Amino acid sequence: MKLNDIQAYLTANQLDGWLLYDFRGTNPVALHLAGLQSSGSRRWFLWIPARGTPCWLIHVIEASTFRQVSPALMGEMKRYAGWRELEEKLAALVGAQGPARRIAMEYSPHNAIPYVSWVDAGTKEMVEHVTGAEIVSSADLVQLAQAVLDADQIASHRRAAAICLDAKEAAFAFLRARLAAGESTTEYAVQQVITRHLDEHKMEYDHGAIVSVNGNAADPHYSPTGDRHAPIGPGDMVLIDLWGRETRSPLDCFADITWTAYCGAEVPAFARQIFSVVASGRDAAVHAIQQQMAANQPVYGYAVDDVCRAVIDAAGYGAAFFHRTGHSLGVRGHFNGVNIDNLETQDRRRLLPQLLFTIEPGIYLPDADFDGSGRARGLGIRSEINCLVTEQGLEVTTLPLQTEIVALMGRG
Repeated sequence: MKLNDIQAYLTANQLDGWLLYDFRGTNPVALHLAGLQSSGSRRWFLWIPARGTPCWLIHVIEASTFRQVSPALMGEMKRYAGWRELEEKLAALVGAQGPARRIAMEYSPHNAIPYVSWVDAGTKEMVEHVTGAEIVSSADLVQLAQAVLDADQIASHRRAAAICLDAKEAAFAFLRARLAAGESTTEYAVQQVITRHLDEHKMEYDHGAIVSVNGNAADPHYSPTGDRHAPIGPGDMVLIDLWGRETRSPLDCFADITWTAYCGAEVPAFARQIFSVVASGRDAAVHAIQQQMAANQPVYGYAVDDVCRAVIDAAGYGAAFFHRTGHSLGVRGHFNGVNIDNLETQDRRRLLPQLLFTIEPGIYLPDADFDGSGRARGLGIRSEINCLVTEQGLEVTTLPLQTEIVALMGRG
C-alpha cells in the first residue's frame, strides 16, 4: 500500500496519524507495514502522520534491526534508551505538527474485531497518557494496507479458483467410478485425490482437504487422516471443502470452496430441503451486497452476515448455523480483511474494492435421519463461494454456483 493512500484515509477520517507499535513481534500488522522480518527485542513505534513524513522511535541499541525497513516508510529514526525518554520522545513525535486528537492503533473496542487487536491495554493507556489523544481502531487501515489486492493477486486467485474447482471435479469423478464399480472407498482416499491434484498444480495449502461423510460433516472442521476416517458407500452424503493458492509469488492468493454430493441417483428430499435453505441464505447475502453497492450505499461485514442468518433462522435452523457466514481471503486462507460476521465477532468494517472473502453458510444436524431410513446418521451441508468486491459491484469468482446437491450415481 502506498503512503499517500494511508494519508488520504487518515485525512478523510479526521485522524492525526497511525501509530504502529511492536514488541518482540507481537504486532504482525506493524511488522508487515514496516517491511520487517524480525522486530528486535525492544519496543518501537512508527508514526505515520496525516501529512508529512513518517518517523520512527527505536531503542538506541537496535538501529541495525531497522536498516531494511520499507523504503516508502523510511523516515527519521529517533532513538531512546530508558522508559522515561521513550514516553517523552513519543509525545514529541506524535505532537510534532501540533496536538494530536485522534490516533489510529491496532486496537478494537471491546475486542469486537480480534483480528486487528494487537496493542496491549497498558501500551494503549501509556500512549493516551503521554499524548492526550483518543485512540481509535485502525481496522479499516489494516484492510487498506494488507487486504486490498492488486491486479496480479486477483489474477492469482482466479487461477487458484479454477484449480480448486477442477480438484473438486476430480474427487467427484473418483467417487462416481468407485460407486459405479460397486467398490467402497473412504474419506481419506478422496482427500488424497484432491491432494494429488493440488500438488500436481504446485498449490500450497496448510493441511488436507475436508472430506466428510454423513454425521462427520456436522462438524464443520472435521478432516480425515490416514488413521482416522470413515467409509463412503451408496446412500451416503459427502461434503468436500478444499482450498489452496499458487506458489509463483509470496503474494499469490487463496481460493476456498465447499460442495456437497450424494452417493446415489435420487437425492433424499430432506437433504434437498436443507441444501435449499443454505443456498437461499448464500444467495440472499450476495444479492444484498449487490443491491446496496448499486445504490452507492456502504456495505458492512456484520450486516451481510445478518441477512444470510435471517434466512436460515426463518427456516427454523438458526441454532444449527453456528459459525460466521464468511471470512477474509488473500495471501492466507483467513486474512486480515473484513469477515462476514456478526456471530463470532462484530465485524463492522466496510467492504472495499479489491477485497476478497467467502460466503459459506451451513446447517449441521448430527442426529438427522436424512433419508427416512430410521438411521440417525447425521447431516452437514455447506455451500462456499468466493466473492470479489470491484468498482462495479460484487463478482462471484468460483462459478459455476452449486444450485443443487450433486447426485453421483446415474438413474435407472
